[in-house]
Amino acid sequence: MTRLAPDLASLGWTAKLDRWAAKQDAELKGRVARTHRGTCVVFVGDNNVVTATSASIRSRTGLAPATGDFVTIRADEENDGEYLISAIAARKTALTRRAPGRVPEPQILAANIDDVFVMQGMDRPVNFPRLERLLVIAWDSGAEPVVLLTKADQVNDPDAAVRAIQEIAPGVQCLAISTHTGRNIDAVQDRIFGTRTVALIGLSGIGKSTLVNTLSGGEVQRTGQVRAVDRRGRHTTVTRDLIPLPNGGIVVDTPGIRELALWEAREGLAKAFPRIHEASKHCKFSDCTHHREPDCAVLRLTRERVVNKRRVDHYLKLQAELDEQDQQKAEFARKAENRAKVSAEERVDRRRKRSKSGRRRKRR
Repeated sequence: MTRLAPDLASLGWTAKLDRWAAKQDAELKGRVARTHRGTCVVFVGDNNVVTATSASIRSRTGLAPATGDFVTIRADEENDGEYLISAIAARKTALTRRAPGRVPEPQILAANIDDVFVMQGMDRPVNFPRLERLLVIAWDSGAEPVVLLTKADQVNDPDAAVRAIQEIAPGVQCLAISTHTGRNIDAVQDRIFGTRTVALIGLSGIGKSTLVNTLSGGEVQRTGQVRAVDRRGRHTTVTRDLIPLPNGGIVVDTPGIRELALWEAREGLAKAFPRIHEASKHCKFSDCTHHREPDCAVLRLTRERVVNKRRVDHYLKLQAELDEQDQQKAEFARKAENRAKVSAEERVDRRRKRSKSGRRRKRR
């Protein structure tokens, strides 16, 4: 049999997951390499890759598989030759954003990751608000964020940008890298080993795929393709996002996303803005908005030039985004409850009308 994928142990499958999988209704077990419109590409045992649909588990549990998930798979009894995702193991971490659209719900970009590489190209000015937003999402995932400044060979003083980022991201490792010269590539590789999984996030064109190819020693992400098989043995070519590296470690190459809306990221906000968050606990008023109130500890930071005003303003903007999201979720839940109530009342009314109609026919 042609080797199409690595063994499960090298992808992070453990004895604990074996015990979990044994309790599921499943024929196969594996790790999700990619998801697309209700279909998953899954690395499974015996060095194979299969495709499986996720609609059934989403309708049963409300959960949708994400790249990096550990799952079990069974045959689809209603569709010959197809597989279904039957269960998703509990996630240790999840890189999450708010899903596009009007409905307030999460979208998981990568699951069970150890590091998040927040990437910014040095061929353009550093967008600090965007970087801070990405750091909020990275911190909130439960994984450890690392900032990678790509294309360091295109500027005269990359260390100056590193110092600027370290000022807004204390405690976060920041590396200026170049796949062209090899600068700091060894330091990147030092974080990816064994079964550690790293997610890459950032705009398109900043060098995510180039970095993956450098780490892989080939053009994995130029075509980014594997051969997946269904139960009939039919093969399909699919792009993969979860990429095992030849020397150990796994990379999840997320697509370039122009905007990442936060999702329930208050913990990530606190970790990305630690000084501001800590100061907010010491304001005179418990409901302080940090705009004009007297004895505001957050405003004191800006007056004393401990924290840049731009950074405080952005913290408040992100906090307002989360507050608005909470309101939207509450309103959406209220409307859903009302719809369910009306629907239940309509069902009762229809049954009552059918009962009356039946009694009239009997009297005739």
